[in-house]
Amino acid sequence: MSKAVDIEIRIDPACHDPVVVIRTDRKTQEVENIIHAVENCMDGGYPQIVGHRDETMELLSQRDIVRVFVESRRVQICTENGFYESNKSLSYLEMVLNPDRFIRISRFEIVNIRKIARFDFSMAGTVHIVFDDGTVTWAARRYVKAIQLALNRIETREEE
Repeated sequence: MSKAVDIEIRIDPACHDPVVVIRTDRKTQEVENIIHAVENCMDGGYPQIVGHRDETMELLSQRDIVRVFVESRRVQICTENGFYESNKSLSYLEMVLNPDRFIRISRFEIVNIRKIARFDFSMAGTVHIVFDDGTVTWAARRYVKAIQLALNRIETREEE
């Protein structure tokens, strides 16, 4: 990919939300950077999350968060770069996390839908979730309907 990027804008009255299409012969780091820049721009209304690890505190982009869960009464944030702890409650984090990206799957866990490789609905009443990195988790039965609604909402947006 050359350093110059061609940008084309099409005004379409039927399109209510912006759609970004990247045409390329392969996925490179430069393409990933473009994706990251666009997503950061769109997530502008949603704050970074403070994560604590060892004796450090880091600001975590919501894009990098895979899941947030409670373990041993501590809120854990799993990112692509490892695990962090949060001083905030899971309920608070649910309020500040982007609802187009995150969904609660149990009383103790919130996941980033965009980091999920697949859902397995084959077991009656439960959902087995596999993330892009191979990590697995289970959704509680009472959250299955909310997960299906979120997936339908995403699917509807992609069809528009």
